[in-house]
Amino acid sequence: MEWLDGARCVVCLTFDLDADISWRNILRRHRIERDNPVVLSQGEYGPKAGVPRILRLLKTHNLKAGFFIPGEVAERYPETVMEISGDGHEVGHHGYSHRNPASCSLLEEKEELEKGTEVLEEITGKKPMGYRAPAADMSANTLNLLSKHGLIYDSSMMGDDVPYAIATENKKIIELPIRWILDDWVYFGFNYFPPLEYQSGISSHRKVLEIWSDEFEAVYDEGLYFMLAMHPQIIGIPSRTKMLEKLIQLMKSREDVWFATPLEICQFWKKRMG
Repeated sequence: MEWLDGARCVVCLTFDLDADISWRNILRRHRIERDNPVVLSQGEYGPKAGVPRILRLLKTHNLKAGFFIPGEVAERYPETVMEISGDGHEVGHHGYSHRNPASCSLLEEKEELEKGTEVLEEITGKKPMGYRAPAADMSANTLNLLSKHGLIYDSSMMGDDVPYAIATENKKIIELPIRWILDDWVYFGFNYFPPLEYQSGISSHRKVLEIWSDEFEAVYDEGLYFMLAMHPQIIGIPSRTKMLEKLIQLMKSREDVWFATPLEICQFWKKRMG
């Protein structure tokens, strides 16, 4: 298929800036009441060290990306969010407290959406138009709530190789699918405590570069869509950011690749669908 201005394929770089609240939720899920400072510091690395390194990389290559940010994280790191937005990157909705939507009542999920939007709009001056579900999960109400809330796309599902429309009670919403093979957490997510989560090991970044490069080549050959879902606390580590740069250089070596934000892809797809 053909993308914007005749591009053969589209590449979208996205980052979920969870900071430490995802780790807090994990501790609570295991009924661990104290805040383990070592565990939480892994998440704090994201806004403190990972984001600045990622922004430098994106600026070097003149690329715009999408950052999905929980409202609570934005409240605690407003300068980071303003820098992301000020550099021209899209800021998307990632809940308020990174609470799993499937664990929420209808009212609780509605409040999470409203609070998250309010915070992001106050900091960036723009209402978020897209959403990625915290914990990669949804309730039966999520898509209807997104549509009623004015969000025009979601990026949580895995149902196709290209964007697709999902009907809701209100109107159709565009789905920008992700895949576990293109998520950094499945290769690098590791923690020593609590022992029940993320102890599968730490992959070689060279092996991950090979996997991602092979997937890009296949996507390029078929003229499809390449969505990377990453986390600053994971991909923002020096050697992994270097790995990402090597992948970017490979993708840029093909002149007919369109690098786009999630919102740009959504708008293109809506126009293509009529």
